[in-house]
Amino acid sequence: MYNFKSVQRLYQNYDMSNVDKTVSPSETMANEVYFEIGRSAVEVIVAALLATQVQSVKKVLDMPCGHGRVLRHLVQLFPDAEISACDVDREGVEFCAAQFGARPIFSKEDLTSVDFEEKYDIIWVGSLFTHTSKELTEKWMAHLCKFLSPTGIIIATSHGRWSEYVHDNYSPYIGGKRWRNIMDQYRSSGYGYSDYAESESHDYIAGSYGVSLVRPNVLIKIVESLPDVRIFFYGERFWADHQDVIVFGRPSVNDPWTKSLGPPPEFA
Repeated sequence: MYNFKSVQRLYQNYDMSNVDKTVSPSETMANEVYFEIGRSAVEVIVAALLATQVQSVKKVLDMPCGHGRVLRHLVQLFPDAEISACDVDREGVEFCAAQFGARPIFSKEDLTSVDFEEKYDIIWVGSLFTHTSKELTEKWMAHLCKFLSPTGIIIATSHGRWSEYVHDNYSPYIGGKRWRNIMDQYRSSGYGYSDYAESESHDYIAGSYGVSLVRPNVLIKIVESLPDVRIFFYGERFWADHQDVIVFGRPSVNDPWTKSLGPPPEFA
């Protein structure tokens, strides 16, 4: 935690800022905790910075950005950074660009066909791998790793052990038959997935969009298989007391010690 003072200063400046409260008329996730969920993402990112070797934050990717639930907070946490907004929802990307000054990137159904053309210090992946099969999670994580700076990190959320209780006792994620299919897979392999029915999602993408549930050890094993990264952190129910969070990235777990293990330079 030798970057504690730098991270503390980032958070203090954010805490004194005025987060833009403009909500897109097309936002489907707006509710009474909308802004608190965005703020919780800031707290997750601050914790991730303390756990990693990020030395400056000049480029940040929010993917999927939606209509800026988190991005409106990122521009205040990193006011001097270039923030990129990426989603398959073109209207959401356009809103984030116009309202928050983000660099727009229009995603595709196959994420591996998207060239981000940048190396990012932070890639925030909030509630994407909660909707993908194991195969896609592996492929898309590997693809995103190609766009990390030498000390860049990916902060990704997932449905973990708590989500089984949430589905059964609070708010179902998906229809009963499909949920039973997810649970069968989850109990046998630690990773369960099912596509949405078309009527269950406003972002319906056939064959690659649904609900996933994954055990921590299984997600960690997926990240272990990625080349040239290390796992910095795993937290259960860490985003908004709901989704799990895993933080991984550069430098590689096999990166040799340097001659100097002193503190890094201040955040730029």
